[in-house]
Amino acid sequence: MIPVRGSRPAGYTRQSQLCFPTFVVHAALFLAQVPLPSFCIDTSHTTLITSSPDQNKGGDFIQINNDPEHVVDNYNLSIEYFCSNPCVVGVEVLASSELKTAVHIFRKRWKHVQPFRITRTRTVQLRFPSVMVYREDFFIRHSIIVQSVMLRAWIVHSHNYSHSNGYRDGYQQAVNKTYSILKSLPPYQRPFKKHNKCLQWGAKLMWRLTENRINQCPHETDAVEILSFPHACTGERYGVVKTFYSFNNSDFEKTRIQQVGDPRFTLSIWMYFLNSCKHASCAIVHHISPNSTYGTPLVLLTETGDITIQARCVSGQDSAFRAHVKLSMRRWHRLDLSVDRTMVTFTVVSLEDMKETVQTFRYQFVNRLHYDDTAGYFILGGSKYMPSIEGFYGPVKYYRLEARQGNAIVNPLSPKRTVEELDIHYQRCEDVKRITPGFLQILKQNRPVQENRTCKSYYVHLKNTYGEQSVCEGLPWTHEKQRKYQRLFDLLQMMGPDLLSGSGGSEMTLEFGKKVFEMVSERLSEWEGEHVLSTLVPSLQISSCCGYHRASYYLAVVYETGLGVPVNYLQGHVYGLIGAQGDESLALMHLGYKHIQGIDGYPLDYDLSYSYYINIGKQTLQDRWKVQETQAYVESVRLTDETALKFHTNENSDLYQFLNLQAKRGDLDSQKTLARMLFWGQNGVSKNVTAAAKWYARSALEMEDPQAMYDLAIILFKGQGVKKNKTFALQLMKKAAEKGSVQALNGLGWYYHTFKADLVTATKYFEKAAQNESSAAFFNLGIFYLNGLYPGKSGHNQTAAFELFLKAAVDGHFDAVIECSQFYATGQLSTVSRDPEMAAKMAKEISEQNGNLGYVVKMALDAYMERSWNEAFLHYLVAAEAGMEVAQSNIAYMCEEWPELGQSYFRTDDCEWRYYNRLVNQHFPPNQAYLKMGDYFYYGLKNHSRNIKFSIAMYANAASADDSQAFFNLASLVEEGHHIPKRILKHLQIDRAVWSDNLTVALKLYERCRYDDPEELISPCSLAWFRVQLQIIWKRIMNDPIQSSVAYVVGTIFFTALVTFWVHRIIYETGANTTVRPQITVSSSDVADTHETEPLNPGIQEADERAWWFSLLWSRVIQTSLQTHPSIGDWSITLLGICVCSMCVVVMMHLL
Repeated sequence: MIPVRGSRPAGYTRQSQLCFPTFVVHAALFLAQVPLPSFCIDTSHTTLITSSPDQNKGGDFIQINNDPEHVVDNYNLSIEYFCSNPCVVGVEVLASSELKTAVHIFRKRWKHVQPFRITRTRTVQLRFPSVMVYREDFFIRHSIIVQSVMLRAWIVHSHNYSHSNGYRDGYQQAVNKTYSILKSLPPYQRPFKKHNKCLQWGAKLMWRLTENRINQCPHETDAVEILSFPHACTGERYGVVKTFYSFNNSDFEKTRIQQVGDPRFTLSIWMYFLNSCKHASCAIVHHISPNSTYGTPLVLLTETGDITIQARCVSGQDSAFRAHVKLSMRRWHRLDLSVDRTMVTFTVVSLEDMKETVQTFRYQFVNRLHYDDTAGYFILGGSKYMPSIEGFYGPVKYYRLEARQGNAIVNPLSPKRTVEELDIHYQRCEDVKRITPGFLQILKQNRPVQENRTCKSYYVHLKNTYGEQSVCEGLPWTHEKQRKYQRLFDLLQMMGPDLLSGSGGSEMTLEFGKKVFEMVSERLSEWEGEHVLSTLVPSLQISSCCGYHRASYYLAVVYETGLGVPVNYLQGHVYGLIGAQGDESLALMHLGYKHIQGIDGYPLDYDLSYSYYINIGKQTLQDRWKVQETQAYVESVRLTDETALKFHTNENSDLYQFLNLQAKRGDLDSQKTLARMLFWGQNGVSKNVTAAAKWYARSALEMEDPQAMYDLAIILFKGQGVKKNKTFALQLMKKAAEKGSVQALNGLGWYYHTFKADLVTATKYFEKAAQNESSAAFFNLGIFYLNGLYPGKSGHNQTAAFELFLKAAVDGHFDAVIECSQFYATGQLSTVSRDPEMAAKMAKEISEQNGNLGYVVKMALDAYMERSWNEAFLHYLVAAEAGMEVAQSNIAYMCEEWPELGQSYFRTDDCEWRYYNRLVNQHFPPNQAYLKMGDYFYYGLKNHSRNIKFSIAMYANAASADDSQAFFNLASLVEEGHHIPKRILKHLQIDRAVWSDNLTVALKLYERCRYDDPEELISPCSLAWFRVQLQIIWKRIMNDPIQSSVAYVVGTIFFTALVTFWVHRIIYETGANTTVRPQITVSSSDVADTHETEPLNPGIQEADERAWWFSLLWSRVIQTSLQTHPSIGDWSITLLGICVCSMCVVVMMHLL
């Protein structure tokens, strides 16, 4: 590229020949007052760059004689100039990069006083920063990419020159000036700089290894897709937590920091409202600052249907405005909030009947706004501060640095089919909700008509005139709708009479939906084939529309698993979202599980997963103390655990009767076991708090057991199943504490805090219990710290609270686990990094203790014990799709044991594959699942191909938990010649020195198998280990010439001695039993008969001859020799012993 020269003496111009668009942008930023040529291809435009004639009457000029083409360090530049008066001459270089513009990197000036009017030439040495001239090396770590470099020179008369403003005014006031554009080489085309320094060899080596590495900036944008999948909101205090971090791009981060006091951002949210807000305000989105106050923005839906938008000002005050919008229910709306410093534009785009309607509101805040999206956290929906809306969130788009409006906001409604089907469902359900109560009301009004088979006369005068003319009220629906919803009318006709005792309205509709679901559930338990389900799906849809959302969850299971129907993830997603929005516990767990795993078409999103799990988790904490018919204690009984199955009983079983008898006889353990089973409803026994209290009372009062005293005191305090008696409960609690019950100490603290409001005494008891590692005491002290109630310590201390919660959570305290999960979800503590995955896992752990899930599992286990395989399979399937690990294990076992059962439900025959595969992806999977999947990958199950790589991975995961079978399988694979990756060997702590030899690796794996299976002295692992050890020893012997020669000699001697020993033994036994055989006389007739027979076969004759020669050798040689030397046998035994001892010695030498 030819550099563009600067100005020449007055009047000189130059036509540009080359396009330099980058310079045009940056040169404009250098100095706006400097006239510059337009650099475009083949342009004929020229620009006069000298001063006007009035300013240059004396003929002053300046020019660069030898300007360089590229940026060169230490370049000798020749400046030719002419001054008519005393002047100041300046030379300077300006450069622009991606981050900075018009930076002075070189300056040189001098005064010229005398002589005047003489052309002078001066040499100036140009010096450039090394980072823009040379290539990166050990000393120059970050070369700059320079976009444009301008070399310019100027002359200004001394009487006009201002020393205070320096170069800037000098260039502006110049009587003559010139410039030249220099090219800068890319960093990797620049020469290396010669440094007068030496590096140590280590530093030089490390630099050589990394010098050619090209660093690349990660792709980053200010547009953030917060939600890409619909989120169901129940109207409760739960929502999706999101946080934002600083930009990696320094330009973006600089802009973000600059905009903290003058924010510019855009938030676009798609929403589907099912009901208006039932509170003073419902949260759409709110920003919680680090000090737990509302930040910018706060968007609320009011009970009147308006939208309130609040912002935090720089002064610390809050300011808000209200937009009177029209939001139709059961329609999709896009809410766009655009903030441009103090101007806020709020736009609502509504979709109705395939048409868009737009409402726009603008508001100008008086004060500057404060907005820092990296401080605190954002919540879509509800939180502990306020409830959420009832409906769904669609896609949510956030532009962090731009205030966009209209079509500039790119946030389409997606996934399109899912949101469309949601809308279709609710429009259809509106018809169902109108027809159902109307039909039932008509039945109720016309019950006398049906009973008497007559209608009440409507017009009395018509009766008198024309006789009996009975008239019934007209139907509130058309014949077209009656045909469309024929299944609904059939169900109403069948079940309607049983519902007429209800109060009517929504309660009657819900009860109808419940009865429809119970009918379908019963039919599914009987399972008569796939054809039955096709008739039951419409009934489940009607039940769902009536508001009974257990039916919605069943539909999600049916469509996502292909239960009698083709797999349809779209419909599965729709009904899963509908069930979750209806606050159905299993549907909430279902969505939480699918999002935490990212399976069945659900995106992997830990924040979404947590929003569902925290909802059901907090419900679990509230419901676990209640007695409800549809809830039960969650028992993790595996169908493969025969011992646990034996203890699953009921009130009529022999085990229960035996415990009852022992308890009546005064056996303390039996009393406590019965009380526990009845209080929690464990081991198949129905929950009965009143009966449990009687056994607790007997153990506490008669046996004076401190644990029973504590349990009875809690029951009396809360009045569960018995009448409240705080006085007696306090006496029991104190007595239990005196007997050393740590739980009683915590209970006393709870009493003084709850009933006496005595924080000092309560803290004293909590601290005593905490000293004895009471998890409940840790939690209670954490609550005091969190709420600022700790005596003698002012203010809230979230850090101390979290530490105590974490201690309690490790011990399995349910409430503490939920509290810890909230800290991980929000990341509000500087000492605790935000970890949404950990938060979701912790909330999932508590959610799986929900009583509704426990009830389903209990029904499944009861059905299994009664050998009702179909019913057990159905209930386990429902629990498994909610993510329960034990249910997945049991249904996989049933599919494996009874393949025809799984095939009757599923259209595919990979039922066991599906659920064992789900098991290994659980957070704490059982080893059995890893082993099963390892076997499936090894052998190739049905329509799944063989994959040794995955098989090794499955076995390795089981081996990580010290499973002996897994080590045995890995060792067998190694012996077959398969290679185990080094990372797996390292993870299993196999010595690195043996990695190169497969046989040695197999030996180490068998050795681990022996250690992890110590129950049997002689096990398959031990035998395999001994076999491989002998192979290794033999291999070592064969690789050593001396040892191999000795082995051959010893082997030969051993074989010879063994043969000799057995021959001697045979002869000895033969000699002992030898008798004189009688002579046989052959008659002439026999001879004659013999001669008349046919000649023998030649082959038989040859065999007889060999036998005769062997007999001759035996009798004449071997037998004679051994009889002559009887000591040969003794010598052979001796040699055998010596050989055996020698071989044992060799083996022991190699083993040791």
